[in-house]
Amino acid sequence: KALQLKSGELDMALLTPKDAVSFADDDAYTCYDMKTADYRGIMFNFGNEYWQKNRDLIPAVCYGLDRQAIIDAVILGQGMPAYGPLQRNIYNCEDVEHYDYNPEKSKEILEAAGCQVRIDMAQIAAQELKEIGMDVSVDIPAQTDWAGQMAFLIGWGSPFDADDHTYKVFGTDKGANYSSYSNEEVDKYLTEARQSADPEVRKEAYANFQKALAEDPAY
Repeated sequence: KALQLKSGELDMALLTPKDAVSFADDDAYTCYDMKTADYRGIMFNFGNEYWQKNRDLIPAVCYGLDRQAIIDAVILGQGMPAYGPLQRNIYNCEDVEHYDYNPEKSKEILEAAGCQVRIDMAQIAAQELKEIGMDVSVDIPAQTDWAGQMAFLIGWGSPFDADDHTYKVFGTDKGANYSSYSNEEVDKYLTEARQSADPEVRKEAYANFQKALAEDPAY
């Protein structure tokens, strides 16, 4: 539309603030600033299982968005941070949570939910790998596509018997082996360890397991 105005093909057009800038100081054109009641937002899909299970994380998203920065960058300051659909309506209620930009509050919510620590770990790991020449990016998907991801940041462990968080996690085709890891030596030593009640036998088997895993890391 801006090009059509300049060519004379159009005499009037509704332009974005960025497109309108070039006409502001041109005496051949008159620019009018229009106040509107429309708004933009990120719509959450509550049909998605992720949000059905993690609805409590939505405030973290809201507090984590610097809407004024978006307004300044995209529409050159010609707007106001949105907090509701009736903001410029006569029935608007001002006395609601505006979710003003507050990244610290976002982090508190994520940390309370156990998310932020892993996110921080993944981002730092990606940065460190970039420094050795690997192109790594961090994504936090709403839905997990196992086959489509190259790696995940995971959490595991158990205060109980060593078998509890080794055999099913690192054993070939076992129930919690989500990475599809397979190593014959690892399988051998994990099986030896779970088949014996002798602490010394188990100690040696788990030592060998750890050595085999260290030579061929799963994580």
